[in-house]
Amino acid sequence: MGGGRIDVHHHSYHPPLIAELRRRGVTHMAPGVPLPEWTVADSLRVMDANGIRSAILSILLPNAAFDEDAASLVRQTNEWTAELVRDFPGRFGGLAVLPLPDVEAALAEIDHAFDVLGLDGVVLSASLADGRYLGDPAFAEVFDELNRRGAVVFVHPNPAYRCDCAGGPGFTAKVPPPLVDFVMDTTRAVADLLFGGTLSRCHDIRFILAHAGGTVPFLAWRLELAATWVLPGAGGVDVAGELRRLHYETAQAASPATLACLREVTAGENILFGTDFPFMNDAVVPATLRHLDAAADLDLAGNALALFPRLADGAGGAGAGREAADAARL
Repeated sequence: MGGGRIDVHHHSYHPPLIAELRRRGVTHMAPGVPLPEWTVADSLRVMDANGIRSAILSILLPNAAFDEDAASLVRQTNEWTAELVRDFPGRFGGLAVLPLPDVEAALAEIDHAFDVLGLDGVVLSASLADGRYLGDPAFAEVFDELNRRGAVVFVHPNPAYRCDCAGGPGFTAKVPPPLVDFVMDTTRAVADLLFGGTLSRCHDIRFILAHAGGTVPFLAWRLELAATWVLPGAGGVDVAGELRRLHYETAQAASPATLACLREVTAGENILFGTDFPFMNDAVVPATLRHLDAAADLDLAGNALALFPRLADGAGGAGAGREAADAARL
């Protein structure tokens, strides 16, 4: 059984979901990133080996999966996540996928995810298949409902981000999107939410940004200066204040340099532990922890429990005795 760590960035790709994606012709999350081979047993093994008592499960669906039947696929995906949370009380929490850009279907899925499935929040792709970002006015109703619920919203770069032209012909083959473009995808989404007014309007949403917010910590002052040269209308935006209240998880972003930059932007209580498993393999998890353990003043578990208080009780709980059998089944 794991210790006290809580991983807020942990992906679960149920074998039936992978089979359905392949049936739809989807083989990769992004260039260079094939669909993962994942089982719950893999997660439990890595968690127990690294003193992780709980993980918040999230799923990013490639944009190619969002066809006319997207809402039903999203519903089934969220049902699978909720089943894991029920089967392993205390070990897993779960975030719901939403079928954006379909606003009506997304609102219906919010109701089902919170009121029926009892999930712990939602995960949103930073950008959508049509190129829009989360701050688009068309999505205001979705964010207003999440704000009404005081929801946790995990913003993750889009696994199907299209950047075929970035850097010129052949660039993607040499430098796959996850290396550079994913962090910029998150950064663009934050800037869109910031200057589009969503962050200032929706103060009851608890946003978590993947990978320490992409390049947001490094660019924070540049964003503050927007009103002085390129965006005069941004003068009324409290850029520093809005960035300070966001939460930042540290998957692939736990180096001393990144943490030092992040501490200039937000308080220690807004920094969270994440692994990005299974896309980050077993060896990366202890390396991440070594960096974070060196920052002894961070209460990473306490920070996570402030967002996911349900995990404070019963870690391991009633499901612990049947974990091996259930893991083998799944």
